[in-house]
Amino acid sequence: MDEMKIQSKFMTGLVSRIVKKVLRIKLGCEVDIQLNEFRTTVIDDKTHVHLDLDADLTKEELNKLLKTIGI
Repeated sequence: MDEMKIQSKFMTGLVSRIVKKVLRIKLGCEVDIQLNEFRTTVIDDKTHVHLDLDADLTKEELNKLLKTIGI
């Protein structure tokens, strides 16, 4: 079993800033993201991902994100 956890305030803050920047550059979306926790577990070639985050964005930005991913 392999496991990765990102829970510390420093690491979640760092990852939040990186994700915010990537969304702005790649999709042109201004989203305020705060990652609270990220865990992933791999057991017998099956991966489980737990993601806890808060995001603040406008309705237009949400529609743009959803359209980009095909929803």
